[in-house]
Amino acid sequence: MEIVITGGELRGRRLVVPDNIRVRPTMSLIRESVFNSLGDRVFNSKFLDLFAGFGTVGIEALSRGAQSATFVEKNKKSVGIIRKGLEIFDFSGRTEIFNISAEKFLQITNSTYNIIYLDPPYMFDCSDLILGILDKKILADDGIIVWETSVRSNINKKRFNTVKEKRYGETVVLYIEYEESGISREF
Repeated sequence: MEIVITGGELRGRRLVVPDNIRVRPTMSLIRESVFNSLGDRVFNSKFLDLFAGFGTVGIEALSRGAQSATFVEKNKKSVGIIRKGLEIFDFSGRTEIFNISAEKFLQITNSTYNIIYLDPPYMFDCSDLILGILDKKILADDGIIVWETSVRSNINKKRFNTVKEKRYGETVVLYIEYEESGISREF
């Protein structure tokens, strides 16, 4: 399978990934829409790609000018594909890769990120994980969490300050900020 980078310095470049690994990569349409919504927030950001899969979202962030990207993926084969993609696109010096679960990563990290992208298996409820991110303050004060999930997920969105919600067929993308940030943005 080929995944096309939708913007930035690598726009149009392709990343070839195997079909035989059970990963659901973020569709190009969704990636392009998310990054267009984020706009200038991506430039010089510290980007966290949780449940990274093949790393296409983090690679897209780097292509669009992110200062750095951290990839968290517990599947060893997927981590190998992320490493290969970063080498091909020469992004290795601006990245970190953690071959652990998202929950374990939250326990050990002390870093702060401007943008945190979550793309777990669709029926996995990340509500408690997001509350942990907000409680631990790994999201910068003016940062944003972008959560890709299924429209069929039973999520209590009132637990978060969801500033935007966008539907793409069976997929919904939620944009979550700190409530006390007081920053209003157009999406």
